[in-house]
Formats: sequence, C-alpha cells, structure tokens
Amino acid sequence: MGFDEARQKYPSIHLVRGTGSVRASVEVIKKSQNAGLDFLTVIHPNTEYSKYVTFGKGTVVCSGSIFTTNVTVGDYVQVNLNCTIGHDVRLGDYTTIAPGVHISGYVHVGKRVYIGTGAVIVNGTEESPVIIGDDVTIGAGACVTKSIPSNSKVVGVPAKPI
Repeated sequence: MGFDEARQKYPSIHLVRGTGSVRASVEVIKKSQNAGLDFLTVIHPNTEYSKYVTFGKGTVVCSGSIFTTNVTVGDYVQVNLNCTIGHDVRLGDYTTIAPGVHISGYVHVGKRVYIGTGAVIVNGTEESPVIIGDDVTIGAGACVTKSIPSNSKVVGVPAKPI
C-alpha cells in the first residue's frame, strides 16, 4: 500500500519511524509527509528521563534507555535499546543511535548522524562541547574523544577517520 492510499483508507493514521538507516529514514519520512501523513513520538515506558528532556516530533525511544537532564532530542530521532544520554546533550534531526550507545555530557550531535552499536562518546565541557557534525557515521564500538567534522566516518578506539 502506498502513502496516498494509506491516507485515504485510514485518514487518522499516524506513522512511527522504524528504519535504522538514516538515508532511508529521511527519504521515507519526506515521502510520507508529502502524502499528508504524520508521525508519532513514541517513548517506551521502560525509558527513564527527567522533566528537563525534550523529545522532537516523530522520535522513537526504545526500552532501557536513560536520559539525564537538559537533553534536547530533535525530530525523527531513533534511540535504540539500552542507551544512556548524559546531561546537556543535543541530538540532531534524523539521528539514529544503535543499541548500547553511551553519550556523555556536553555533546552536540548534528543532523543525520548514525552512531553504531556500543559506541561511546566522552564528555565535553560547557565551554567546549564535543561536536559531532552533520552526516557523520560512527562505527560500532568506537570511542569518540574529540569533535568530528561533518561528512566523516570514524571507527576504533580512539575513533579515527576512515
């Protein structure tokens, strides 16, 4: 069933992001929006977060994830199972965080970022946050210790460009 047919057959339908691929998600979300379909923000009840966390439109947060305080989650972000998001973190639109990722405090993640399973991003400071640019891929198990420019792919411990 196409998006137009779904909207006509089920006029009150809402969608939930389920694609882990950043590129595929952006494409599907834009096509569905063009067809007049809307997305829900879905947060598993086994997620812990303070009242100082904001979740954007169409975001999905899976079971076991923990968000501390002063966290801003953009639109259409996917946070998979058992992730921890430290204080003063910003997650950009369309970001995908795979299972078991740990992001420490004062980290700013750009748009359309993919963070692989078990990756760790160490903390920045209020004066000098760790900045992950737009369209970055961080490999599974990587340990990010410093900012990463846009359009980069990094792997390893410590994470280095490939």
